[in-house]
Amino acid sequence: MDTITITFDNGEKKEYTKGIKFIDVVNDIKSDYKYDILCGKFRNQIVNYNDSLIKSGTLNLYDMNTKEGNKIYERGLILLFEKSVRELLGKDVKIKVSYSIDKGVFCQIDKKITEDDVKSIKKLMKDKVEKAIPFITIETSRTEAIEYFKNIKRNDKVKSLLYDTSNFVTLCKFDGSYNYILGKVPYDTSVLKYFDLTLLDDGIVVRFPSIYDNGKILKYTHHQNYYNSLKEYSNWANLLNISNIGELNESIINNNAGEIIKLSEMIQDYKLLSIAEKITLNKKDIKIILISGPSSSGKTTTSKKLALYLKTLGLSPHQLSLDDYFLNREDTPLDEDGKPDFESLRAIDVKLFNSQMEKLLKGTKVITPTYDFVLGKKNFNKTIQMKDNDVLIIEGLHALNNNLLKNIDKKNKYKIYISPLAFMGIDNDNRISMTDIRLLRRIVRDNRTRGYSPEHTLTTWESVRKGEEKYVFPFQDEADTIFNSILAYELCVLKTYAEPLLFSVNSDSPEYLTAIRLIELLKFVLPIPSDTVPDVSILREFIGNSYFEK
Repeated sequence: MDTITITFDNGEKKEYTKGIKFIDVVNDIKSDYKYDILCGKFRNQIVNYNDSLIKSGTLNLYDMNTKEGNKIYERGLILLFEKSVRELLGKDVKIKVSYSIDKGVFCQIDKKITEDDVKSIKKLMKDKVEKAIPFITIETSRTEAIEYFKNIKRNDKVKSLLYDTSNFVTLCKFDGSYNYILGKVPYDTSVLKYFDLTLLDDGIVVRFPSIYDNGKILKYTHHQNYYNSLKEYSNWANLLNISNIGELNESIINNNAGEIIKLSEMIQDYKLLSIAEKITLNKKDIKIILISGPSSSGKTTTSKKLALYLKTLGLSPHQLSLDDYFLNREDTPLDEDGKPDFESLRAIDVKLFNSQMEKLLKGTKVITPTYDFVLGKKNFNKTIQMKDNDVLIIEGLHALNNNLLKNIDKKNKYKIYISPLAFMGIDNDNRISMTDIRLLRRIVRDNRTRGYSPEHTLTTWESVRKGEEKYVFPFQDEADTIFNSILAYELCVLKTYAEPLLFSVNSDSPEYLTAIRLIELLKFVLPIPSDTVPDVSILREFIGNSYFEK
């Protein structure tokens, strides 16, 4: 009998019968793993439980604490949640998987929900976990899938599938219901042991461990400003009938792309002007404006646009970047892997920064640094002296960290948290990750400004994400306001830049699966030419030809 040799990610090798199913391999080794194996990567392809292994190769195993496994866990959990809600509240109840919030996913429900309802939903979900109900994938023609969703009045599915050019699509059958879910799903419900539900005013947050939580479900922390911003943009999108990608595409083919661009830019500019007006009303007290947010949020463009608004309102802003206060390269601390830790606050010369800011507020003339990233050192070449009508705008990853500017009174500081908060999904079940939007932005900008390959950006992204979890997200509630840097149309423009770059990632690359996943996301989006994007748009920070780069 033919055998194959499987090399596991821990280096162990085992022989199995050729054609063995992945589920049988999992059953053989699962006692060595704390958490359920959700899928594997074999010869650089994702394999599910029913897949057969017919050649020797390396097998990576993914549980919910890996980025691949966690996405599968989320998809399965959402399907379980939706099925349970509809069984209890009626099959016609509308559920929209809206966006991530804290350590979970917020699902809007068009029916009044009580705490008793939440308890009942949770109990039913646990019952279904115990029953190990299978998720069955079925391939069907796209036209048949569209007809099916028309019959059950799921227009959101119909509109998204209209722009998928594939002849065949994969549906998921779960507990008697069919759905179109983008990406892999678990084998059955038995792996979905870890979850909790939190009631909000118009829906429920489905919570589960992230890859940074070591299998723990953390206590829910409500971020009201964050939630309000997302809700406001969602309501705005509903009014304009662009609440999902299908509706956005429909608007584009009806020649409304120009109007969507103008409306998207106008709402963002209006929000920034409102912030500038609030600062101007308190100009006697506010002397330092701090802007922070995760990578590729548009901090640079936002700080420069805000400076223009403040000038029109009579203030004289000085712009500074925390990056210019990096320690000289030889003094940069190392992370746990022995690599320079540029994500940590320890990489910033906090003592120098605090000292210079305190001197500036006292009216002292200060020579501030500019960091030379090629040579890895600071050059002191910029002279600033504050006058009565002057204000400092400081942007950077750690700008909201309480360990900065401890000796400056709170009333003298105004803090802005910025991030592209995605309010639009592919359809009502398939949300678009805020992290994916930032990653696409970064891939395009890194390639344009630094010549980095998409593979390089994808490889370093995990380190960036870990830094954000430690040093950015915990401080978002310190902000006086949230600025949503998302543009409703931006994926349509990013597609034309990002797609060719993603296709350049080779099939033997460790980042190939992520590249394919992003390509799968972009395939639903109709392109919009970049020449229609205003030169002052945040999007220009990533695609180029920004007014602020001239």
